[in-house]
Amino acid sequence: MKDMIKITLSLVAIFIAAAIIMGVTYKLTSPIRFYAEKKEKEEALKEMAPDAKDPIAVAGTWTVHSKSYEYYAATTDKKPVGYIASTAGKGYSSFILMLVSIDTGLKVKEIKILHHGETPGLGDQVEEKSFLGQFTGKTLNQIVLVKTETKENIQAISGATISSRAVTNGVKDAVQTLVDKYGSGIAQAAANEVKK
Repeated sequence: MKDMIKITLSLVAIFIAAAIIMGVTYKLTSPIRFYAEKKEKEEALKEMAPDAKDPIAVAGTWTVHSKSYEYYAATTDKKPVGYIASTAGKGYSSFILMLVSIDTGLKVKEIKILHHGETPGLGDQVEEKSFLGQFTGKTLNQIVLVKTETKENIQAISGATISSRAVTNGVKDAVQTLVDKYGSGIAQAAANEVKK
């Protein structure tokens, strides 16, 4: 009986010590991780809108898959040069987190995959330029996934249709949000330029 009590107390002491070590480690590394992620995001935003000379700040938030994401207006001398939205699509084994940028004509400029947990050799092909490059120059109505060869829409990756659909849906949701937020303003600005 005494041996059982000793073993139990030893295990409790080990669990308490492990919890304290994990708590201290988290407390010490959490700020470092926060600043590293912040810097990584700032660099990714600059990549998405290289023409922007002003700092890229959050313009607002939107919701998809019951989670909140941010969108941004990229400007130079306070004039828009593009728009960016963070988004996600539900893939085969993870949510695929990404940034989507559009130009002032509401066409896709670039897609950047930030994080995913898709199957290596299949679903992770969504990161490849051959797939992501299909989105460049597409309007909202052209962002449709098809399984056949196409120049007009987005061709799914063979064997990774679910992952392809996740990226396509995420991009379409982001572009729709940006068009809803900025589309009428862009049309009005273009009309004002014509009047001058």
